[in-house]
Amino acid sequence: MADFTREDLAFTGYSQTIDSNDIPKTIEVLDKIYVDKSEELEVIHFCNQFLKKYKVPQTRASFQRVESFLQHPNLEQEIYRTQLLDWIASNWIKI
Repeated sequence: MADFTREDLAFTGYSQTIDSNDIPKTIEVLDKIYVDKSEELEVIHFCNQFLKKYKVPQTRASFQRVESFLQHPNLEQEIYRTQLLDWIASNWIKI
């Protein structure tokens, strides 16, 4: 499976910079726990991670579907990676 890139994103307006105040070791740990849905690289990483973890079609459409789920009103305040992954997986067929 190919990793999708910024050219595959459906939405625009993401921040393309990483917070320079982040201490590298700290951000590495926090990025495993939290997802900043406004940062382009984190969204790309999260969508690719979802496709690798779950048995869904490995297509650009699926990548963009994960991205759109991140914008779902039910996930507006959710930042925890595990909860985001679980919610999207459990709603993949429903929505």
